[in-house]
Amino acid sequence: MQHPTSGLELADTELPQNLEQLCKFFLSMLEADKPSPDSQLWTSSDVAKFLQVSEASVMKNYFYMPDFPTGFRLPSKRGLGSRRWFPADIKNWCERLNNS
Repeated sequence: MQHPTSGLELADTELPQNLEQLCKFFLSMLEADKPSPDSQLWTSSDVAKFLQVSEASVMKNYFYMPDFPTGFRLPSKRGLGSRRWFPADIKNWCERLNNS
């Protein structure tokens, strides 16, 4: 059986025979399970890094602009979970600013 991403030929019961094979196998498994950057939610810190501003600027200035993406709060026991954004929403907002 060939592993789909590593290209290693392994029988169902066969284990990698040397360290190089084992490392390649584990790396391919990690890469296969790694989500794409655009599928991960962004925190205010991530938004700040993308915009190259401070996190305080995001939450005190940009967040209150009428056209800035509001994002959403994750559920929590107290009702006010951490705010998150979809990367595409922030990127689209930047594109709109660039085109105006």
